[in-house]
Amino acid sequence: MKIETDKRGRRVYKFSHFVCQGGYLYAHKALNQIDKEGLRNALNAVSEELGMFDITIKIYDNIVFFFFMFKPSLAPQAIIDGIQGKIAGFAEWEKDYLFTGVYDLQEKHVREYLTQKGYDYDKG
Repeated sequence: MKIETDKRGRRVYKFSHFVCQGGYLYAHKALNQIDKEGLRNALNAVSEELGMFDITIKIYDNIVFFFFMFKPSLAPQAIIDGIQGKIAGFAEWEKDYLFTGVYDLQEKHVREYLTQKGYDYDKG
């Protein structure tokens, strides 16, 4: 796999049979205060175990945004199972979670999205 930068400064991931620009998102809201440091360590461990790359973890008082890229051979359900298996003890989580593919998930767009939702990107 190669990571290149296009003329607009965005990353392009080139796999042997697949080209992608952007990344993926897992977001989950907690019903109480999140143990931020413990959760960050758990998400970093999941990313290493599953071979994710270009990781951005933003944890606020009661919501977590986990942005990442992964190889196309990895099943999305394996990612969800891996994440949920590690995060259970760091907060009481809402039943619903969000896992979605997005087209152009780069740091600039992540910053804009979180600002629109009322979060300070630099404090997460």
